[in-house]
Amino acid sequence: MKTSSEWLHYYQQNPHTLPPIPWERGAELTAEERAAITRSVQEFQLGESSEGRHLLQDAADYAARTGDRLYLQTMRLFIAEEQRHAADLSRFLQLNGLPIVQTTWSDRVFRSARNLFPGLELSITVLVCAELIAKVYYAALRKATESVILQRLCEQILRDEVSHVAFQTEQLARLRARRGRFAHAITMAAQRLAYLGAVCVVWASHRAVMLRAGMNAAGWWRACWREFGPAFSRTLRAQARAAVEDATVARPTRSAFAPVGRL
Repeated sequence: MKTSSEWLHYYQQNPHTLPPIPWERGAELTAEERAAITRSVQEFQLGESSEGRHLLQDAADYAARTGDRLYLQTMRLFIAEEQRHAADLSRFLQLNGLPIVQTTWSDRVFRSARNLFPGLELSITVLVCAELIAKVYYAALRKATESVILQRLCEQILRDEVSHVAFQTEQLARLRARRGRFAHAITMAAQRLAYLGAVCVVWASHRAVMLRAGMNAAGWWRACWREFGPAFSRTLRAQARAAVEDATVARPTRSAFAPVGRL
């Protein structure tokens, strides 16, 4: 897993390596595309625009508790990257003469879930659900449109989401690393339940995009769960490493110069 210093470097450099988006092409959406994807893109634009106040406070508490000050700096850059996605989606909507929305029921569901319980682990748990689903959604949105601008924008966001998921699940791995097997099983059951709810909510709100991309409900379900396993495998590996480290510390060692027995 990367250190906070390594992730900070990544987020500092990433804005300078982004693939270009051909904004000069102007409004490209057809009437059919506008009808199918407008509401969905509006909702995802709103979801990406969060200021992350609760998340930053949880990150600040963690940094103060552990001394990992770079983690808080990195989280600020992560949130800035999410807001860049929101700004680009907003630009796309305005370019096509489409309004920006202020609230939707699915956005209220995700924001309420993030703010329901305090603590960094729970905040990231909800966030990771959204990030994993976003990977499936933006891949479908890319297929659902002939707009080159939107296709390039989806590719850019997908590129970012890969690192977002790794960054957040690695932090979950650290937070859960020394949890016992039973407690970890309960944690993952809760994680799956939260993810299941998110998968259902997003399908209910955005199925028009997925259907236009050729993905039915079963395909959406399979694609979302294919993202889940690999993302959380690193938490299991981190738990195994921590168990080995704890066992090594607990096991008494014989000094190389200690007498083996009576001569």
